Order: sequence, then C-alpha cells, then structure tokens
Amino acid sequence: MKSRLLVAAVGVPLVFVLLAVLPPWGTAILCAGISMIAAHELLSCVGLGKSVFMTVIACLSALWITLCVYLELRLLFAAAGVGVYALLLAAYAVAYYEKGRGFGPGQTGAAIMAGAVVPACFAALVYLRRGGSVGVCRALVPFVIAFIGDGGAYFIGRAMGKHKLAPRTSPKKTVEGAIGGLVCSVGFALIYGLILRFALHMDVMFGRLAVMGLVGGVVSQLGDLFFSLFKRESGIKDYGTLLKEHGGILDRFDSMVPLAPVVAALFYIWPPFGA
Repeated sequence: MKSRLLVAAVGVPLVFVLLAVLPPWGTAILCAGISMIAAHELLSCVGLGKSVFMTVIACLSALWITLCVYLELRLLFAAAGVGVYALLLAAYAVAYYEKGRGFGPGQTGAAIMAGAVVPACFAALVYLRRGGSVGVCRALVPFVIAFIGDGGAYFIGRAMGKHKLAPRTSPKKTVEGAIGGLVCSVGFALIYGLILRFALHMDVMFGRLAVMGLVGGVVSQLGDLFFSLFKRESGIKDYGTLLKEHGGILDRFDSMVPLAPVVAALFYIWPPFGA
C-alpha cells in the first residue's frame, strides 16, 4: 500500500513538473534514459545483463529510436537502426550458442523488447510532447490513465475483490479491482478534461476522452499483467533495485510501455483536445 501511495503522491506531481519544466529535447533525453535503464533490466532478468556487448547495442538502439522520433526523421531511419540491432543480436546469439550456452526464446524475446519494442513505446511520449503547452497536456494523459487506474484497481480490489483475474500471473489482482481501475481511468480522464477546459480554456471533446480513458485503461492493465508474466517466467520478484523497495524502472512503468503508443495513435486519429 505504501508503495502505491508513494507513486500516486510523489510520482504523478513529479512527472507533471518534469514534463512542464523540461523542453521537448529534455523529455527526449528523459525517455531515452528510461528506455536504456529498462533495456538493461530486461537483459538482466534473462541472464544477459552482464554482457557489455548486449547492453551497449541495446542502449544504442534505444537512443537511436528516441532520436529519430524527436528529430521527426523518416520511419526508414528508425527501421534501419533496428535492422542493424537485429543483425548484431543474431551474431551475438550464434556466438553465445557456440560457446556452449543456450540462447533460447526467452532471451531472444527479452533482447528484442530491450532494444526495439520498449524504446519505441517510450518514444511515443516524445511524440506526444510536441507542441508547447498542448504537448505537455497530451503527454500527461497516459500517466493519468496508468497511475490513477493502477491505484484505483489496487484499492477497490482490496476493498471489494472476490474473483481472481489472473491468479497464476498476478495472484492479488481481481476482476472487481480491474473494473474499478477502468472506472477510475475513465473518471479521471474526464476530470482532466474539465481541468483543461476551465483552467486552460481548451476545446475538449469529452466523449473521445472517455473512450481514450477506457481503451487506455484496458491496455494499461494488460501491460501490467504481461510484465508480471515475464517476471514469473524469469523467476524474479522485481526488475531491478534502482527505486529501492519499489523495484526497477519497469516495475513502476510497465503499464506505460503499451499504453503510450496507443494514446499517441488515438491522438493522431481521433484527438480529444489540442491542435
């Protein structure tokens, strides 16, 4: 409980301050840093964290993807970087196997996620952050959906939870908690819309914002469950110790990995506010 209260009480205001104060290039540096730490955590959970080669190429790939999004380079440039990473990963996997050590599907999947999937997802926050104050407001949306939904699911689950949601993957999660989390995600998305309308005088389409809260809430919870499954398959409790008793970066931002690109796509297709 203390962990979740700390994330809600400290994490949300801290994220707001960082996004509001930092210019877009600062947000890009922050996202690149988070991606590189997350890459190392993923590699470590499958026994590849001590490999300097794997850590370096995964971090360079994460940095390159973030840079491509920030500079608005063509998709071809990002794809070329990922292609180079894939070739280097293939070479490393063969060399690793030739030394008599297995390079199984789990390690392959973790390496692909570390150097390509996770960085690309976090880079969506860089895309959302474009455009001055409107960009700040857009970039805050996934944090509102994820943090508030996670807190709501936890407290409602503790108070009313009776039916297990995914007992093997995450024993403490309940159906009632999941539904409560979705309600909180939608509710606070609408409250956020009211703040934007009355405090910043933005033209907000609340129906679209509600849909974003609902879809984002589902995606956020699925991301949380997937990374919990990955930890169980790897036999670890936390992804890291960077945040002390709160685990690693991925323990706190796991739901943000699939959520950020989904929110970015919805803003591109069906924006609820802003230019």
